[in-house]
Amino acid sequence: MEITKDQRDAWKENPETREWEAAIGPHYKRGDGTADVEALFVIAELNGKPDLRTRYAHLNPGQVAMSVRNRLRPLWRNGCLRLPVSE
Repeated sequence: MEITKDQRDAWKENPETREWEAAIGPHYKRGDGTADVEALFVIAELNGKPDLRTRYAHLNPGQVAMSVRNRLRPLWRNGCLRLPVSE
């Protein structure tokens, strides 16, 4: 799967994407900006989606992160996304 710079830029410029990433990003992004896939799986499990780890086992980490975030976004849109409590 190849994602072009134009596609990435268009995604970043979407206002909903900025709000979504502001909400979930601090819970799964590492200090260097890469995705912590295990943290995303924890969020998915908190939201009643325990099967995603197995479902996406064949994908690379970037594809896993994108897929899990895509499954969680509707919950956020509906105001019912559960996130881990920050320590």
